[in-house]
Amino acid sequence: MPGRPISRRRAPVYAAGCAALALGAASQWYLYDAVHGQAERAAYYILTCGYLCGVLVPFVLWLGEKKPLEGPAWRRNLALHIGASAALTAIGVFAEAAVGWLPHSNRWAFGAAVGHYFKQHTQIGLLTYWTLLGCFHLYRAHERARMRRLHTIELEKQLAASQLSALRAQLQPHFLFNTLQAAVTLVYDDPPGAEEILHSLSELLRASIDTLDRNEQPLRREIDLIRHYAAIQQRRFGDRLQIQFHVDEAAQPCAVPCLLLQPLVENAVRHGIGLHPGAPDVVTVHAALEGDRLEIAIRNRAGVLNGPLEHLLSRGVGLANTISRLECLYGGDYTFRIGAIPPRGVAVSLAIPARNAGLIGRRQDQEVA
Repeated sequence: MPGRPISRRRAPVYAAGCAALALGAASQWYLYDAVHGQAERAAYYILTCGYLCGVLVPFVLWLGEKKPLEGPAWRRNLALHIGASAALTAIGVFAEAAVGWLPHSNRWAFGAAVGHYFKQHTQIGLLTYWTLLGCFHLYRAHERARMRRLHTIELEKQLAASQLSALRAQLQPHFLFNTLQAAVTLVYDDPPGAEEILHSLSELLRASIDTLDRNEQPLRREIDLIRHYAAIQQRRFGDRLQIQFHVDEAAQPCAVPCLLLQPLVENAVRHGIGLHPGAPDVVTVHAALEGDRLEIAIRNRAGVLNGPLEHLLSRGVGLANTISRLECLYGGDYTFRIGAIPPRGVAVSLAIPARNAGLIGRRQDQEVA
């Protein structure tokens, strides 16, 4: 990365790379001249290419980093680079002329040799300098754009994490209040039932507290939590309510947002048998893998769909919270639908990427370490 000095451990690798590049260029140049019958001594090619790769390249990169052609000082830096390119080219061509002149010193004046090489190779030195400087600035711009993207992604992750924490904090007291309300309704009419509800509530709270430090958990844990909630509701409504689970074994290790299902099952109970006390109801929870997607559906048989999704979202915490959390975790890579079931009933279905919760947990542990 521009601006990062070469460490002592990497310096030998860098030097070896420059040496290999110089030898490769010198060999190609020598073979080209040899084929055309104009080959000089090997030292001529090695010195010239060694100067370009071992002196010119590092100096251009260093000066480009120290004096970039950007910012308020770019005009002054441009003048500096013009002078540096002229000086480095002159030094390189003079050394090249001296090495090239030595084998022919008996029949070629040194001044004539210097003039010859300056006419033939000055443009090569200048072109090399400015090409290197241009490539360096392109790389610098690319690195800055990449770092800005990484910074933006990190900020988005932090924002999503804070939003998820706020949403989860909103959901915890919401379902706790509703569950306590269910227990209160049985305190006088069915004290043993109220005691059983409070026992199930303690198990439910213990399971939900385990989710406070994570955004996702395996589906099997989410189902265990819902079973505690289902026990509370079934005790409250008795034989009039059944809550059934149909969860494929292959889907159970998949990661789902913590407390994803509880508000959906709660809505199925409240807007089903809760609004139609004269009729029994069956609430089913389905979960299965379909390719690379985890599909979940919660259905009831007593509910009636009254209004579009936008209207339903404005009426309570559960659905709006669920969709917000799905958006934070998966962006646009999820589906969420609510539809009527003929002749009567309502189904809520969603699909999210199928990811193994164990792998996600291990990856998060590695990132923390």
